[in-house]
Amino acid sequence: MTHDILVVDDEQDIRALICGILDDEGYRTRDVGDAEAALAAVRSRVPDLVILDVWLQGSTLDGLGVLEALMKEVPTLPVVMISGHGTIETAVTAIKHGAYDFVEKPFKFDRLLVMVERAVESGRLKRENAELRRRFLESAELVGSSTAMVSLRQQIERVAGTGSRVLITGPAGAGKEVAA
Repeated sequence: MTHDILVVDDEQDIRALICGILDDEGYRTRDVGDAEAALAAVRSRVPDLVILDVWLQGSTLDGLGVLEALMKEVPTLPVVMISGHGTIETAVTAIKHGAYDFVEKPFKFDRLLVMVERAVESGRLKRENAELRRRFLESAELVGSSTAMVSLRQQIERVAGTGSRVLITGPAGAGKEVAA
């Protein structure tokens, strides 16, 4: 399977260089030069990975702003941040906002390729996990009509709307996850 990677950088030379290397490795790449085009590209077709520059000169949002928007829209999308002006604080902020990793320019291409491979795999696993959870929740329900089950359902309904934390105990296979 060919993976789709979106490269977002305000410098055309950097975009061309990264895309050329990834194309040579068998990836399908798209590139854009500003925040608005990046968000539009993801909305039109969600890529397997975004490589995003922190500093997007001439854009309404910087890379961290784009990262936040992407994480709201596609939380499973892996994003690798790159920057020639990066600081530890910027890297920590990017990771806290959902970036898969942070790489300083200039970077070694073998390191970038390993990171791309791992980030794509991480994104695949996140999407698979989300799909499996969705399927499980659609099919999982409490069964039974005994007095105890009716009482349990009523207790769950009372607590569900409160937002309170609840400790659910019981042996393995008792249905704790279904109740949660």
